[in-house]
Amino acid sequence: MVLKYQEIASDLANKVNNHDYTDKLPSEGELMTEYDASRNTIRNSLDILYNQGLIKRIQGSGYFVNTALHGEDYVMNLANKVGMNSLGVKYPITSKVLKLESIQADDKLAKILECEVGAPVYFIQRLRHSNNKLYALETTYYLKEFIPYLNKEICEKSIFSFIIENYHISIKNADEYVTIHNLTATEAKITERTENSPALRIEEINYLKSERPFNYSKTCYFQDDLTLYYHVSNYLN
Repeated sequence: MVLKYQEIASDLANKVNNHDYTDKLPSEGELMTEYDASRNTIRNSLDILYNQGLIKRIQGSGYFVNTALHGEDYVMNLANKVGMNSLGVKYPITSKVLKLESIQADDKLAKILECEVGAPVYFIQRLRHSNNKLYALETTYYLKEFIPYLNKEICEKSIFSFIIENYHISIKNADEYVTIHNLTATEAKITERTENSPALRIEEINYLKSERPFNYSKTCYFQDDLTLYYHVSNYLN
């Protein structure tokens, strides 16, 4: 069940991303009236946006939209699972499905997804383009235990949007590993690049609220103006 402060946070995040708010957010009192919510509920909602780096707090002045340092680049906010449209300019993403297969998890995949060897898994490989340029080569796996049905039409769009809407999956946590990856011969052929040429690769494991992994992906990015963004809070000091 989605709690009220989460609903408010989601609505506020959409307003930030859609540029309804371009500078200062309404005061806590104004938001309390707008959403018919308590001060604690509003503060919890704003804390979510702050922790994702969407807003900043200035003591005595209020909450302000956190303007991207690289506002003209492709900016991907790693904190909020929205992808590259979280901050900066929005660009449409198109997907070409290269593979959509039902496979069985081998030893390595079973360990990553914490499932039995042989468990049914969707294997998907997509080329993704933005502004008529190659944006990424994505290879991803979904446990069919949690995602029982996908087809080509779904995979040509946003898979996450589909599974959130149809399977009511809430993606709460993820592990992400950013590396410089040398393209294999197969990857180079698919992307029309040179074998062993470097690419930025993000490996990602997404978890349900129960902390069960349901998705594992490896994505190589080729945008020369891509910026990875995440907000850091140090609570140890």
